[in-house]
Amino acid sequence: MKSVSWRMLIGIILVIILLLVVIVLVAAALLLSTGHPPEGEISGVYGLVYTLESALIGILTGVGEWIDYIAGQIQRLSGVL
Repeated sequence: MKSVSWRMLIGIILVIILLLVVIVLVAAALLLSTGHPPEGEISGVYGLVYTLESALIGILTGVGEWIDYIAGQIQRLSGVL
């Protein structure tokens, strides 16, 4: 019987953790879904997805700004500018 490699074990643990996170997020969205959200708020799974999408857009914008800053520093240090 072959032993399980460390990479496979770490991969299995990560998949289990990701599945648990997804289950918790969906459960939270369903618990918060009353069917009658306050004016201007989105409830349920769509509200959760909208919130996550907004957060990811903010993160990607920040990453883009850091990449632009690092590229500018590399250009400055290499004497291109």
